[in-house]
Amino acid sequence: MDTTQLGTFEHDRTIIDKYVKSSAFGKNKLVYFPLIIAIGLLCFIALAIFEGMVEAIGIGVISVLSAIVVLCFVWVVVINRSAYKKLNEETTMAPVCIAKKVYGNDGNNVYYCIYSTGQTRHDSFFIDTIAQRIFAISANTNDKIEKEVLNLFKIDFAKPGEFAKQLPLAFTDGVEVWRRQFALGNLPKNAQQQIEDNDGQFAVVTILPENARILTEQFS
Repeated sequence: MDTTQLGTFEHDRTIIDKYVKSSAFGKNKLVYFPLIIAIGLLCFIALAIFEGMVEAIGIGVISVLSAIVVLCFVWVVVINRSAYKKLNEETTMAPVCIAKKVYGNDGNNVYYCIYSTGQTRHDSFFIDTIAQRIFAISANTNDKIEKEVLNLFKIDFAKPGEFAKQLPLAFTDGVEVWRRQFALGNLPKNAQQQIEDNDGQFAVVTILPENARILTEQFS
């Protein structure tokens, strides 16, 4: 992978603005409070409608709950907009990291991938080395660190929207390496083929390390 090109992407203001916007959600954890309330109330209202409970509960109560749902979503927008504005002001570059497919499901094209941040973010040899260490772990290992790593790559992994988790530093020579799921099947076929041709490597933007985004510009 062309590290010079990766460096160019990192300082492209258009890319910075684009990925700040997509990375900002969840930066302020307060956003989950109104979001959870809204989703919970929506599920309750839907259940009441489909189960014919509206008359028993009362149309007035349903109306009030619906209003609360709207207010909660407005609150989510306000919090997220504030987080975006702050993150945009603080961000002067968009760190681009080389990621690599490790384990996944070829049926739905959701994969566990790893990427490192900091000085090793453009080091394809390093990320390959960490991947090989993961592949070499025995399923019957008794090593505490290796068990912790295997747990990060367990089979029930179909959660491509969850935030990344960091591998134990003792396993990665003290370098921050993150594991995140990506729905690579959502990419165009030519992009998926490029990843295969590049030995499972591709680039991600890590304005927030735990919320990496696939750098779609790399496939153009």
